Amino acid sequence: TAVIATVNAIPTITGTTPGSRCGTGTVILGATASAGTINWYAASTGGASLGTGTSFTTLSISATTTYYVDATTGTCTTASRTAVIATINALPATPTQTVDCSLGFGQAVVTVIGPLGAGYEYRLDAGTYQTGTSFTAVANGSHTITVRNATGCTTTGGSFDVSCGCVNGPTVTLSSLSGTTCGTTP
Repeated sequence: TAVIATVNAIPTITGTTPGSRCGTGTVILGATASAGTINWYAASTGGASLGTGTSFTTLSISATTTYYVDATTGTCTTASRTAVIATINALPATPTQTVDCSLGFGQAVVTVIGPLGAGYEYRLDAGTYQTGTSFTAVANGSHTITVRNATGCTTTGGSFDVSCGCVNGPTVTLSSLSGTTCGTTP
């Protein structure tokens, strides 16, 4: 009698896609294999599979976490697990600012006083991001500042009001206790 032996190739992980996000929440990771089913694990060895598939969603992650993948075809499994990192990037602190009205109505200078440092960019309302911390010729009204850090994470501060009056406003000097005038000329 003839004996038939089937030799299956050992699958390999052919690629991984790490994931990242700002703050806590869901990160989607990915992996591909030469053949078979991809299995996701929380440890480099041992432990039950967290799930299968080419993409894997991790829930409620609050810190950078390393996951591991292998592939299985029949009874053959990759020689070792491959690491895939889910990165949680920190959000910048809530921005704070000062408002200078010394230039008068419609000419406020808004200056960001925190957070400060290398890698931060700032934007007033829906404007363009800039590395400078001052915004000039700001109109009266309600505004917000958004800060973006080097990893692209953003935080928008609370709404603040700009209410600048006139510089050197008109004055009236009376030279007597009685009199009349019509119009705007004395």
